Amino acid sequence: MFTLMSSIVKNFLNPVKIIKAICFHKKQKKYTRSGSDLELMFYSRILKSDMLHLGYFEDTEIEQEDISINDIEKAQVRYAENIVNKITNRNELILDVGCGMGGLAAMLMRQGYNVEVLTPNNNQIEYIKEKYPNLPYYNVKYEDLNTDKKYGTVITSESLQYINLDRAFLKTEDILSSGGQWIISDSFCIGNNKKKSRLKWDEFLNKIKEHKLEIVYQQDITRNILPVYKFLNLYVTRFAYPLIDYLENKLLVKKAWLYYLTNDFRASLRRKVLKETASIDPGKFITEYTYQFIVLKKN
Repeated sequence: MFTLMSSIVKNFLNPVKIIKAICFHKKQKKYTRSGSDLELMFYSRILKSDMLHLGYFEDTEIEQEDISINDIEKAQVRYAENIVNKITNRNELILDVGCGMGGLAAMLMRQGYNVEVLTPNNNQIEYIKEKYPNLPYYNVKYEDLNTDKKYGTVITSESLQYINLDRAFLKTEDILSSGGQWIISDSFCIGNNKKKSRLKWDEFLNKIKEHKLEIVYQQDITRNILPVYKFLNLYVTRFAYPLIDYLENKLLVKKAWLYYLTNDFRASLRRKVLKETASIDPGKFITEYTYQFIVLKKN
């Protein structure tokens, strides 16, 4: 331990090391959430369906202790199948906006659809290029898409929440063919939820009227996606929190001096964990959000 501490001190006193550290830090600041979403990459390593959406559970009353990773992957496939089943313009081009790891697009290709994908996420594009080399892609933000093509179907599956709403409507209207569909599946803020970065349900409905799009299908699937939150909440409360407590107590017993010196850091980290995990509380989610599956038509 003293050898490690000595090495750290030497690095702090070495001007060459400090300059290199600053240069490294500046390079790392190029990271953007849309370009390299680390959380989505983490999820994709756990779930092997190549789909990053929450999934669709037919059994909405399933107990959280009975949910397995296999159940979640099956629910993700069912979710994708629901989207595919709503496509009516079979012979026209499809654009999957915010395509994740390409799972939905791959399903569409297997069924004979002509599909292209779009994501600004560099890691996802590299994965798609390697696993689905015949899948045409756009590595840009949806708002920045520049194409003369017309699409019979545009899909935004859990991706509309990351796009400016006004620009999303304008872009979709521009690239949709006459009679084309916009399939949307996403969570929307309801009631007094004031989160600035999320879709507002009332605002979204007003945009539909403003752009004179027709709602041809709508289903509230809030309770169908909720089992995933139950599953995540179970593992956080029964495994993650107890593990954190165990490691802190272990540190206290083995290295009391280090426990004391890292007290502020650990407290800050714990607050961060509590804030992040609050978003997967199923009881909180169902009071603040509605999850909607909607098909809009351009007349």
